[in-house]
Amino acid sequence: MDTNAVLENLKTLVNKVRERIQRIAASERDRKAVVYAGLGASVLILYLMFQFFSSGTGRLEKKAQALQIELKKLDSLRNEYIQSKGKIEELSESIKTGDESLISVVEKILVESRVDRGDFSIKSRTSTSGDLYEETSVDVDLKKIPLDRIVDVLYKIQTTPVFLKVSRFRPQTRFDNPDLMDVSFRVSTFKLNKVL
Repeated sequence: MDTNAVLENLKTLVNKVRERIQRIAASERDRKAVVYAGLGASVLILYLMFQFFSSGTGRLEKKAQALQIELKKLDSLRNEYIQSKGKIEELSESIKTGDESLISVVEKILVESRVDRGDFSIKSRTSTSGDLYEETSVDVDLKKIPLDRIVDVLYKIQTTPVFLKVSRFRPQTRFDNPDLMDVSFRVSTFKLNKVL
């Protein structure tokens, strides 16, 4: 409602009441009492209207602030989701083995590290699957290998573009030649299962 229209209606109402009071043959004291009561009632009505509209806007402002806070939370969650999804895709790309099998990758590393084919054996293991990833492993046994070649093999496994993990590393020195070692370890790679 327009406040000017309300005020005009109140003035008209007050004027009508004033005219009726003047028509009634009443004493001056009664007229003053009625005028003061009318003014008090109109002030009370104006106060109640002001309170109603101001409390309504206050509630709306509080609700708008709460919605803005929720919107900021949703925006931060969306950003976190986008970052997490990007990291998952990045990890998926980094641990892909491509078309080459794990045995071929490990064999190529051993040959590049100048380990004789007769001095190593590679045994494939069954794949284990978890909720988030599938693990493929091979067991590697190296015979009669010097320490510098072991370090070279482990370095090449670590720096290969395919994500590889070495575990169960067990070196043993040989009794017939203490400069050579027999080493066994497991090499694993992982493939992320589709999460989303």
